[in-house]
Amino acid sequence: MNKKLYKGEIPVFFAVDYKYAPMLGVTIKSMLQNASQDYFYKIYVLTTSLDQDLREKVAQSVFGNASIEFISLKEKLDSYSNMFHLRDYYSQETYFRLFIASLYPEYDKVLYLDSDLLILDDISKMFNADLGDNLLGATVEETVLTINEFGEYVEKALGVQRQNYFNAGIIVINTKKYREEKIQEKFVSLLNRFPFRIAQDQDYLNVLCKDRVTYFDLGWNKTSFENTAFDNKDLKIVHYKMMWRPWKYDGITYGDIYWEYADKTAFAQTLRQMKENYSDEEKAKDKVLIGNMMKMCVQEARDFHNYWNTIRRERIGAAICEFFGTAASSTVKLARKAAANSVEGVKNFLNLA
Repeated sequence: MNKKLYKGEIPVFFAVDYKYAPMLGVTIKSMLQNASQDYFYKIYVLTTSLDQDLREKVAQSVFGNASIEFISLKEKLDSYSNMFHLRDYYSQETYFRLFIASLYPEYDKVLYLDSDLLILDDISKMFNADLGDNLLGATVEETVLTINEFGEYVEKALGVQRQNYFNAGIIVINTKKYREEKIQEKFVSLLNRFPFRIAQDQDYLNVLCKDRVTYFDLGWNKTSFENTAFDNKDLKIVHYKMMWRPWKYDGITYGDIYWEYADKTAFAQTLRQMKENYSDEEKAKDKVLIGNMMKMCVQEARDFHNYWNTIRRERIGAAICEFFGTAASSTVKLARKAAANSVEGVKNFLNLA
């Protein structure tokens, strides 16, 4: 039998803890079911807490022109773990995407995906997009465009226009440029100085990659809520984030499609039990969580010491110092020249000094 020849290999990275293993199984199943057969998909799952049973169940979603490898980053990133700012449902795994470029120098470009997705189109289309000299390809964050508190936060606390703020859950990373421009080192430096509390790793990426992004249309990262301005014929990837998750709630937009794929995985029963067991108390906590996040957005936007306010003050200070430094230097040079030519010039120089 002749071995199939592929146009190329597409490296696809995920970063999950044990809580998101069931959703990862669905994401991989949907991705491979709709992917082009012309490519081989090499899947890497970066983790610290995925036991063998969960790995085997996730691997059951892999078929056809694909392979999967589970990578434990516990030891490699242990020195950074105490620096990661965590809250609510965020785990340290969410930061792993920022280290892919250095951990896998053999790749010039990779695809990073969150595990709470349903992929309904050929993922190779996104991977093959020409990024040029941009650091990554991504889609604008829909919630920032629709919820004003989020929009105010990214503009006033991060210095990023809301129409340019991207969601970091589905990105094509120009890892070659990442390494050349030392994005990992810049991230660690920024992490040490500013604790971004809202979207955390996503906020760091938006600051680090500002004005260096290739934007995909909304269909490649559509949040699972109804948006009357969006045409569903353009739907390519559904992102079930925040409170819009079918394994927690009924009546979620695009929820029916999710279960069509979920029921084909080894996690079908687990996911349905998760929804059945999701209590009213937990749903109430979700509402509190969202409310607190909105309040934090307002607080951060108004904080005199937030990232963007601090950076602007520093830039203004540097500009003032540079202006007066240059002006003073020019004045001294002129005075010295005058002093060299006349007695009156000496007097002028002494007065200026």
